[in-house]
Amino acid sequence: MKVLIAYSSKQGTTARCAEMLREKLGYAEVEIVDINKNIPKSPDNYDVVVLGSSVRFGGVSRKLKKYIKEHKEALNAMPSAVFLCCGYPDQFDDYVKDQFKKDFKPTYDFHCFGGELKPKQTKGFDRLIVSAARRSILEHDFEDSSYEGSLPEILPESISILADTILKRR
Repeated sequence: MKVLIAYSSKQGTTARCAEMLREKLGYAEVEIVDINKNIPKSPDNYDVVVLGSSVRFGGVSRKLKKYIKEHKEALNAMPSAVFLCCGYPDQFDDYVKDQFKKDFKPTYDFHCFGGELKPKQTKGFDRLIVSAARRSILEHDFEDSSYEGSLPEILPESISILADTILKRR
């Protein structure tokens, strides 16, 4: 089985998740492409295509969206999936609804792989925003006592679920 994992990552979380997915796919022949550096080949060359993006300021990668637009028919006709890395997994459904057109429906659906807020991995203005978000989560006195104030993290179980789905349906 030949699998393409094409992703867009700003601070490295999405790249780490792509590598984790490759490891979980084990024996499959997996090609990973950073869409910010190289545009992936046509999806026709693969048995499965997995696309991934970070969510920044509520949006996913423009390059990823362009790839989907250019290859929408092929992607809809073959086994495919999309994963998003986001600091606010509770907003995942909204990101999918707002960022992807209704005429694109990956076979293996959309998956949330969690996210990270690590200021040391960011630069400039982004570092200020990530630092402020971390402080807000860690220091905010929420009235809702069920909120534990934990930082976002990568969700390995979600990565395993997608890998298992791909491997079972080959």
